[in-house]
Amino acid sequence: MKVTISPRFSEVDVLGHVTNSAVPVWFEHGRLPIFRLFSKEANMRDLALILRRYEIDFTRQIVASADVTVETKVAKVGNTSITIEQVATQDGAEVAHGTCVMVHFDYERDATASIPDHLRTELAAL
Repeated sequence: MKVTISPRFSEVDVLGHVTNSAVPVWFEHGRLPIFRLFSKEANMRDLALILRRYEIDFTRQIVASADVTVETKVAKVGNTSITIEQVATQDGAEVAHGTCVMVHFDYERDATASIPDHLRTELAAL
């Protein structure tokens, strides 16, 4: 899954570089197709995923003058969790990469929940 991001003025520092706080937001945007699988409502108020772990490496400076492409893939589906890998590129070069673990969560039980087979199938397609 790929999404193109145009850096916004509010994401740029005085040197013309994109701030490090923008990349996690961009990566979250790249995970939207996954979020939609775990939500029955259009507004996603019933989203049954929570973020457990996040790690990002910034590998190059990101400039404000060029679009950034964020590529997202499901690396692993466990019993209750999903490992997601993401790479951001600008002008064909990697500028950041990251991994996050999201957990399927049942808010009524206040506990993790197994990922149903039909969602596993859909995740495999991503």
